[in-house]
Amino acid sequence: MKKLIRSLCVVIVLTIVLSFALSMASYDDYDDVEGHWAEAVLRRAFTDGLIEGFSGHLFPDEYITFAQALTMLCRVLGAERTVNISAMGLTGDEWYFSSYSKSAYLGLISPLSALPPGTPILRQDAFHLLYDAFQLHSANPDLSVLERFSDQELVLAENLQATASLVSQGLVEGFDGKLDPDLFITRASFLTLLYRLVVGRLPSFEVSGDYDSGIMLQGPATLLESNFSGGVWFDCTASSISFEEITASAAVIRAHALEELAFGGATHIGRLTLAAQSGDIDISPSDDVVIEMLVVGDGGGSVTVENVRTVEVTGDNRVVTIVGNVDSVIVSGTGSTIRFEPDALVGEVLLTSGAAGSRMVVDGAIGELEIRSIGTSVSGDGGVSRIGLHRADTNIRVYYDALEDHVDIGLSGATLALHPPESLPAGYELVVTTSVGNALWGLPCSATWYIDDIPVSELSYTTGAPALILRHTFEYSREMRETADIRLVLRYTTTLGEQQNLSAEAAVTLENYGKRHWMELDAPGVNERVTLGYLGDFTLQWTEDNDLDDYDKEVWVNTRGYTSSSDYLLWINLAYQRVNIFTRADDGSWELFRSCIVGTGAPGRGTPPGVWTTSYKQLNGWTTSSYTVAPVVRFMGSIGYAFHSRLYFPGSRTISDPSIGYPISRGCVRMYDEDIWYIYDNVPDGTTVVVH
Repeated sequence: MKKLIRSLCVVIVLTIVLSFALSMASYDDYDDVEGHWAEAVLRRAFTDGLIEGFSGHLFPDEYITFAQALTMLCRVLGAERTVNISAMGLTGDEWYFSSYSKSAYLGLISPLSALPPGTPILRQDAFHLLYDAFQLHSANPDLSVLERFSDQELVLAENLQATASLVSQGLVEGFDGKLDPDLFITRASFLTLLYRLVVGRLPSFEVSGDYDSGIMLQGPATLLESNFSGGVWFDCTASSISFEEITASAAVIRAHALEELAFGGATHIGRLTLAAQSGDIDISPSDDVVIEMLVVGDGGGSVTVENVRTVEVTGDNRVVTIVGNVDSVIVSGTGSTIRFEPDALVGEVLLTSGAAGSRMVVDGAIGELEIRSIGTSVSGDGGVSRIGLHRADTNIRVYYDALEDHVDIGLSGATLALHPPESLPAGYELVVTTSVGNALWGLPCSATWYIDDIPVSELSYTTGAPALILRHTFEYSREMRETADIRLVLRYTTTLGEQQNLSAEAAVTLENYGKRHWMELDAPGVNERVTLGYLGDFTLQWTEDNDLDDYDKEVWVNTRGYTSSSDYLLWINLAYQRVNIFTRADDGSWELFRSCIVGTGAPGRGTPPGVWTTSYKQLNGWTTSSYTVAPVVRFMGSIGYAFHSRLYFPGSRTISDPSIGYPISRGCVRMYDEDIWYIYDNVPDGTTVVVH
């Protein structure tokens, strides 16, 4: 069963009482069921003692948890025996421990593992629980009943047969053409399914008359002159069962240990399922007893069958002996041994693909034997008229008149390889060739190409045809991934309807366009944002709050073709009162290294736009009768335009005029001390200065 990835944040404390005793509380005490779509089911479940509320609520729309579902099923089935589940790491003190141990004994869960108790279960997993608990198995189910549901593909492979079985029997109807198999199932929905199967539970000695709905019987049963048109189940305590003048559409025996099973009178059973955990049983009804189909389900003990029209073996590791005349035998369980006694005369035998590891001992006569299971052996002193062989590994050591070889190995043993380039230059088309080896010619396959697990191409391919080629053009972006995972899957459906997959994968290194490529694409928009002329309100606060993005600055500088004799480039941005300092990257582009708030020339004395270069540096700067600025880095030759500090008192390093962040100077570029000193210490003479 599929592992669930979601668990309840709060496990609601709900007591499930399954003794069918009346609850001490009144149904009317609960305020969340009136008008509910399942109100009738909820009322019935409450009256029967199936559920008991908490704090005035029955919580019909809460998800049923795994532990709650198992507890309910164990009580309904009358499960008593347990198995060692120490491998689960439980202490034994958990409220659900007994249910887990009983469920493991019944085969509903593995003794080694199970879902956490508070885990809500999916609808399809609930279907599987009910399918196993009530032994609704069919050896050769019709899965086509699911085709009418638009979301059938969401049903996991391990849940297909269970879901199809419940749909076929009208237990699951879906809604609006959907099954919603991947939704969690609510308490109300689970109860509804359960009541569609079994509407009541009675001690066997109370049974009398006609029952048109499914019923669960408790304890040893001696049934007389009764009709079960809706089917009858015998719980785990039914150690002995006798049918006398009984008509039943279906009967399922879930006994822990079945010691006796007898038939008499004009008894007619449409489908009898043996799912007892132990007990050797002989099914040999007299002439006036009709058992149309015997299903040997889960459980243990050997079963001997005579005078039954159809025998299905759905359980694993069962031992079944066929005596006398039987129309057909169908095996779907794994590892079973089927013996055909010398007097056995069987019309047809089918070993389905699920019957892996089956062993058949044929000492009688079989008309048609169809072998679709792997690892099968057929031996004995009897004979088979015709064998239809679909598996190459079948070991046949029995006499036969005709052998029809339908073995379809398909893609078994075939190899698939991809041949991509090691790296793909930016903008080039990806071309990946393939080679298929050791494959039979002429197999019609479907092929799907995936890139990073996303299907990009689906096509048909016949083995032996020219190699498949993938041609793909990537959509490039600035954050382009560095590699792409390429995968090809070939799918072939054998004559048995089984799908074979052959896949291969490889990785391709993707070379992206350089930074300048993306900047050229963005340049038109950036150029609209870079304007000439001051934009602010002549306050430092405005400048601190407004500026171009760093990327916009790099785009503007790099796409205008500016060069510099040094590894630095300076851009005096008049609009936002910044000096942007760029350094040369390894690929030759300019990267923004530092951005400095400045004060450029005041109106009427503006710093002249253009492209200049730093010319020389003056450590002591300039001193006049009214101020000192230092250091000074000139950028227009000997003309008095330069980067320098804010104004100090003459001959000092005490600020006299701190104004900065808007056009304020006589044309030079005022800077904070740490910024001018960075330029003085690091930026060489001859460095390009752009004023814009």
